[in-house]
Amino acid sequence: MESRKIQKSGTTFYVYLPALWCREQNITTNSVVFLKQNPRGDLIIEKKKQEDDQLSLSFELKDTNHEVINKFIVASYINPVKKFEIKFNEKLNPKQILEHKKILSGLELLDFEEDKVYCQTTLSLGDPDILLFTMIRKINSMASFIKKGTTFELIERYEMEIDKCNLLVNKSIISSLMHKKDSKLRHVELFYIGHISKMLEQIADTLINIKKSNPVLDDILKQMKNLEIVLENLNEKSVSSYIKSISRLENVKVKDSKTFYQKRVYSVLGHIGETLADWVITKKIDV
Repeated sequence: MESRKIQKSGTTFYVYLPALWCREQNITTNSVVFLKQNPRGDLIIEKKKQEDDQLSLSFELKDTNHEVINKFIVASYINPVKKFEIKFNEKLNPKQILEHKKILSGLELLDFEEDKVYCQTTLSLGDPDILLFTMIRKINSMASFIKKGTTFELIERYEMEIDKCNLLVNKSIISSLMHKKDSKLRHVELFYIGHISKMLEQIADTLINIKKSNPVLDDILKQMKNLEIVLENLNEKSVSSYIKSISRLENVKVKDSKTFYQKRVYSVLGHIGETLADWVITKKIDV
């Protein structure tokens, strides 16, 4: 391993780059390099941003033939994109979605809605925060299909996929903590993501027992969208708003199985609110 002495001019610290590396990478005095820090605090110099190699793909598929849809999904999955979204010209019914899920079960992080299919490809498996958003979307879809009285087999498949996402989140977190790969997230962020992931799995485990007439489904649909917004802009204001919206739901007395599952879901949502509050405070002091 080569070493370089840190030098200082005024308040600026600097280090010379190896001349051989600069020649090999065509680095000149006009070049711009990119810096990032891994969880161990090491500073990494890159010739270009990694994100530049991970494109997003979005298009509309006018033909909703079963075989056509599957072929284009697989083609999108195997190409080097970070995520893709395919919109359908006609809505799919639950039976059609189930058939696609059966055939494409080997493709991780694939999520169907009536009018589109969305996927975070394996290129993003090193990002547990992205997996967390995938879990939220799957719970949203699961609740939506329960409301419509969809076949239990499709609901069960969603529950299994959410369980699998939670495992992938934990696998990604453990790998990052063991320094086997770089992560843009700090260790404390991984800690909170792991907690929320586990609680989302608990909501899915409860959802599978809920009937379509249970009003808790509307609350889940609303709160999952709220949670996605909060996680995209995590601050005191957004978390306070989320906590207040949850507190209105928690006063449920258990009388039967219907209210039991309501209470259970509201309790988990409340715990998510507590975790978000902890995360915000940690952000304030972890500078």
